[in-house]
Amino acid sequence: MGTTGDVVAARVLPGIWGGLRPLSLADAADIYALTHGAERDATWREMKVGPFDDLAAFEAHIAELLADGSRAFFTVVDPGGRALGWLCLMEVSRPHRSVELGYVLYGTPLQRTTLATEAFYLVMAYIFEELRFHRLEWTCTETNVRSRRAADRLGFVFEGIMRDKLVLKGKTQNIALYSLLATEWPQRKQAMAAWLDPANFDNGQQRSPLR
Repeated sequence: MGTTGDVVAARVLPGIWGGLRPLSLADAADIYALTHGAERDATWREMKVGPFDDLAAFEAHIAELLADGSRAFFTVVDPGGRALGWLCLMEVSRPHRSVELGYVLYGTPLQRTTLATEAFYLVMAYIFEELRFHRLEWTCTETNVRSRRAADRLGFVFEGIMRDKLVLKGKTQNIALYSLLATEWPQRKQAMAAWLDPANFDNGQQRSPLR
């Protein structure tokens, strides 16, 4: 089953365009290289931590993440198994059947790709269909336009702004809250599965957008 109490475990989730597997220290070098290049500052601007001075510091951070039993980190991999980024399940509450999808770190080659969307689809299916959660949350800073657009595109419902909710890198931030419910998942699953179908693409270009 992949859970014990309020703990959720990452596992292998294969897809069409790539897949997910549990994050490991072996992924550090690839993910570091893809998130600390020319777009490093933009990649880490909305994160609670980072960027990191060198690979050793990044590896130490991953070791801390893996030691935190309250969160489950999935590595996003291409069809050849190369690590392109990660996403996380956190703020788990089994009694309330609620979990948050967050700390999404996508390397530049993964951003705005079919696999980027499929990674969310795979973990959302895992949350609702295997783990049987009722509520999935998505949060980001109020000013994080890219994350808020992603939440809208994936079908999350905007619930409101939590004022002065967190202090991130020394600055107090308002946090936007989104959610998706298990009752809403079947419709979203159908739309996402149709969009991810290879028949929806012609030489890499989508025939129909994800709505």
